[in-house]
Amino acid sequence: MGVKDLWNILSPLCERKPMFELQGKTIAIDMSCWVVDSQTVTDNHVQPKMYLRNLYFRTAFLLMQDILPVFVLEGKAPDLKHNTIAKRNDNRNGARERKTSRKEGRPQFNRILKECKELLNYMGLKCVQGHGEAEAMCAYLNEDGLVHGCISQDSDCFLYGAKVVYRNFCASARGNRGGTGGAVDEYNIDKIEKILDLGRNKMIALALLCGCDYDEGLNGVGKEAAMKLFKIVKDQDIIERIKSWRIDDSLDHKESELLSPNVCSSCGHSGKVQKHTKSGCIDCGTVVKCNNSYKEQRALILNEISLRKKALLVPDFPKQELIDEFLVRKDSVPTKLDIQWKQPQVDKFIDFVERHLCWEPQYAFEKIFPLATRWQLLYLPNISIENRLSIPDLFIPEKIKKIRNIRSVACYEIIWKTDNAVIEKLKEYIALSKDNDASDTEILSELTSIEPQAAAKECYTELVEIFENTRNVKTKKRTAKNKAQNNVDSGGIIKNKATKRRQKKSEKAPISVENNRKIDEFIGKDRCLSLEESFGRMSITPKRSKPLIKEKQEENIRIKRGPQFNKVLQIEKVNSKLNNTLDKMFNELSPDDFVSDNDDHDLNMSEIIDNICKERVFQFDVMEGTDVCKNKRSENFNADSSTKCYETEHTECNAVADESMNEFPSISESYVPLHERIGAFNGSNEFRNIHTKKNDFTLGINDLLNDTDADQAEL
Repeated sequence: MGVKDLWNILSPLCERKPMFELQGKTIAIDMSCWVVDSQTVTDNHVQPKMYLRNLYFRTAFLLMQDILPVFVLEGKAPDLKHNTIAKRNDNRNGARERKTSRKEGRPQFNRILKECKELLNYMGLKCVQGHGEAEAMCAYLNEDGLVHGCISQDSDCFLYGAKVVYRNFCASARGNRGGTGGAVDEYNIDKIEKILDLGRNKMIALALLCGCDYDEGLNGVGKEAAMKLFKIVKDQDIIERIKSWRIDDSLDHKESELLSPNVCSSCGHSGKVQKHTKSGCIDCGTVVKCNNSYKEQRALILNEISLRKKALLVPDFPKQELIDEFLVRKDSVPTKLDIQWKQPQVDKFIDFVERHLCWEPQYAFEKIFPLATRWQLLYLPNISIENRLSIPDLFIPEKIKKIRNIRSVACYEIIWKTDNAVIEKLKEYIALSKDNDASDTEILSELTSIEPQAAAKECYTELVEIFENTRNVKTKKRTAKNKAQNNVDSGGIIKNKATKRRQKKSEKAPISVENNRKIDEFIGKDRCLSLEESFGRMSITPKRSKPLIKEKQEENIRIKRGPQFNKVLQIEKVNSKLNNTLDKMFNELSPDDFVSDNDDHDLNMSEIIDNICKERVFQFDVMEGTDVCKNKRSENFNADSSTKCYETEHTECNAVADESMNEFPSISESYVPLHERIGAFNGSNEFRNIHTKKNDFTLGINDLLNDTDADQAEL
């Protein structure tokens, strides 16, 4: 945890860095933080000792990245932290371990740290044991310049004197940081002091006011109030300023002055705010308003007065023991730290992980073998040849297989010999095991590892020279062979480039195409064809119209338009495709295209009209010199109708029409054929009146009769 809200204050200055930027550096690591992280994310039923597994993979990642880790173990917890430890145990285990005494300390946690220390020892790394908190020893190592930074989740490192702290360590090659091969958050004290004006002493004061692992702080005080106090006090004076609150009464007098109604809250001079707003302030030299610069200063002073009142409620505030915990070193830091990476103990590592992590020996050997070979490449050049013979279980390289490129780093894939004591033990174990598999023996048949070229050249110079020489010879032979094949023909005669080009040109045979007629067939004929004959033999195929091609190209291009616009385009496309085809078809029509059903006989239109209109029997009685005209069907007329007609002769017209054959049933017209009417009135001087039944539909007969009457009158 560390200091409350300190990480939130420092988060704007966090800088996310890839892990390769830490290459060649020595980093102090708080072991307890890694153990706690592993216990919070794991399921005990799946892997009870996940902290050992994570410790191995993280450490192996750092070593393969050429980052030297220095693990720091915790010692005896400070007396100030016993209350915090008791609360954490209650939250984790309930009421079973509430009786934790100061003498017992943290036995379960110490057992875990002991197992971690044993694993790191087999990997070739030594741990540093601290007398108190692990982050304190990490900070001391960083402050003395023995390490370049600290990896910890606790912000206490800055309070103990750390310069650079790395947080949120990630060694995963997946996710959004997979391309960089891991990343970490960096916090630098120099940047923090420059931008935030927050030094080590102010961080200690923040722990006193807001709380930390050793103290709960003042009730009701947060980071905002503490940061306001830091604005008016320097870093070197902040701790003494807090101590003076209990004995100094000057803040009481300032409070009475600031809260006095006769003192302006805007400028701090004598007078009221309302008066200064209207007529100004004499001390400020204003006429309308006073200066507002004192407002912020007044708010900061009142904030300090409020903090002092809350601090006086706590009898032992500030705790000198807490201040000494951060400022006074209790551990003796060595001037020289033996942090050199030692040779990994392969056989002991395999036995340890098999016992604690249940790893198979073959799997455990796969994990420790790259670390053993990398240690040889890094540290054997510094060891003399005589001393190398005394080193046990060294792996001897056989040859370099090929060149590799791992994350833009030039590497060699090296094949190692299998005549080693550890490999012999593994083969015996595989032979004795009941569940042996063929893949297990294949793992040990060829041992390979990928190593950087720079380290390989420095350690195994002769091996690299042999590989490069053979590689160069192969490339030369390949190029020489290709040149010889290009310059020598099938008979073994060497030719130069000019003759080779001429030969290629001369050797080109004419290409024979099926149904391809030679020009001699056209020239060798005696008789020349006439122009008409030549045109007759030609088969001309019309070219594809370009507008249609463009239209198809436009159809392939999908353009989002409205439905009305698409309809217009379709109509235009249809018209363009028809190309006045309808007009041409209409012009080419002939009478033969319209076949009628009555082609066999001519039609008499007068007979057709008579057949249609003859629905009733009409009778005309025309009497000369009389005013009475009787109609045989007068009973159908209304009584009120008084129509006079002059009867000249009695003419009876019987027209019987079948109602079933009637094509115009709606027509109830009294119709007299034209030729009968003309014959009836032939020779008469006067056509007085013809009475017919009035109907709504007349087919123009009335007009025709009127014209006839007019003609007769003229005659």
